[in-house]
Amino acid sequence: MSNYDVVTVGSAVLDIFMKSDKFRLMHTDAVPGGVAMCEVYGGKMEVQEVTIASGGGGTNTAVSFARKELKTATIAEMGNDPAALVVYKDLEEAGVETRYVVQVAGETTAVSAILIGTDGGRSVITYRGASAMLTKHDIPFDDIEARWVHISSLGGNLSLLKQLLDWAKRKHVRISLNPGMPEIDRREKLIPLLSEVEVLFLNREEAAALFDVNLADEMVWKTHPFTGGAKVVAITDGSRGGKVCIDGKQVFYEADRVKHVVNTTGAGDAFASGYVAAILYGKDYEKAILWGRANSTSVLSQVGAKKGLLTLAEINR
Repeated sequence: MSNYDVVTVGSAVLDIFMKSDKFRLMHTDAVPGGVAMCEVYGGKMEVQEVTIASGGGGTNTAVSFARKELKTATIAEMGNDPAALVVYKDLEEAGVETRYVVQVAGETTAVSAILIGTDGGRSVITYRGASAMLTKHDIPFDDIEARWVHISSLGGNLSLLKQLLDWAKRKHVRISLNPGMPEIDRREKLIPLLSEVEVLFLNREEAAALFDVNLADEMVWKTHPFTGGAKVVAITDGSRGGKVCIDGKQVFYEADRVKHVVNTTGAGDAFASGYVAAILYGKDYEKAILWGRANSTSVLSQVGAKKGLLTLAEINR
């Protein structure tokens, strides 16, 4: 039986970042959010920077927890390919237990191509590959003792999510959840599961989709309680900050000022892992915002989802 402070469950991805001042932004009603990053169809361009690093909600949060001196393991699925070696290297260097990482011959490790504009904003193209193939048979339920389990996107596998929540309830393990759009697209089945979640993490767009509300309306954003059954709902809102709903009480926070945003990839994972780490170190739900915000801000100044993650000493300053 292995004991951990935190076990993360989610995706392991090879991220390929490409940065260019030639990526064009186009304002259009043809896409959600009203802004598209584009290039001429059939055209060709050169980029100024390329960075290859590991990503994915499961491994991003695991590295973050480990840097905060929490004993951490991650459960994720990858292929047996060169991309997996990059992910393993980052996990092992951070001190994350990798014994529960599943590798299957013939599968391909998930890959994301991330196009970064001059303002740090990005567009992501993802091949989910092995990251969406995790099943209950890959979870060592009988071998794990943990204080907390943090679950990120499971590729829409709500059956696996329910099994994890049921296991956590039996074992009295605290749960946080950061679902992706594959889960949110099945909101009718996801929402009934949220009563077993202590902290639910979403961004503003995800919250609008999950709760079926118009968050382009500022009055709705400021007044909607966003419970959904979870004890705490933390909603990030990019450079505007966000809010945390605690048993119906709304606590708004502003984002820290960043002189130059290099890349926004991984900021949500950084906030979630900083927030949960604070709770594990005894902070209350409201004060935990400070750790989430600081961790997220640090990531914005680096290319890659892990490079800027704070250590325990750094986040305590």
